[in-house]
Amino acid sequence: MITERLSSDYVEMRFGPRWTYISCVRRFVASFFMIGLSDKERAEQISMAASELLENAVKYASEEEGYLKISIAKADNEVDVCVKNKAEPHHINTLRRELALIQSGQPEAVYLKKMEEAAMTEGQSRLGLIRILFEAGARLRLEVNDGEVSIHAIFKLEAA
Repeated sequence: MITERLSSDYVEMRFGPRWTYISCVRRFVASFFMIGLSDKERAEQISMAASELLENAVKYASEEEGYLKISIAKADNEVDVCVKNKAEPHHINTLRRELALIQSGQPEAVYLKKMEEAAMTEGQSRLGLIRILFEAGARLRLEVNDGEVSIHAIFKLEAA
C-alpha cells in the first residue's frame, strides 16, 4: 500500500485488493480524520464507509489494483470517499440494481429489510452500501466507465 499524495485536501492510495489491507486502511482513515474533525463520530462513519467500499472492491474487482481517494471539499463542507476498481459486467449490473434498490425507499425501512434478508441468507449479506447510507448518513453515487467502477460516499460536514 502506497500513499501517493497527502495534503489538506485529499489522500490517495493504490493497492492490490487484499482483505488484510482493509482494517489497516480503516484505522488510517479514522486517525486521519480524528486529527482534523472535531466530530469524532463523523470520523468513524467516514472510516466505516471507506472500509465497506474497500470490501466491495476486494470481493468484486476483476484486476489486481484498487484505488481509494478521499477528497475534502472545503467550500462545500463535504468529504468524498471514492473507491475505484475494474469489475466484470455482471458485477456492475448487480451493483447498479443494489444501489437503485437501497435508494428507492426510506433508508431505515430498506436497512431493516436488508438486515432481515441477511439473517436468513448465508454468504453475502449485501449490507455495506445500506450501512453507508443509513448508519453513516452519506449520499452514494455510482460512475461506470469502460468497466471501471467508481463508487462515492459523500458526507456533509458541520460548518466550521
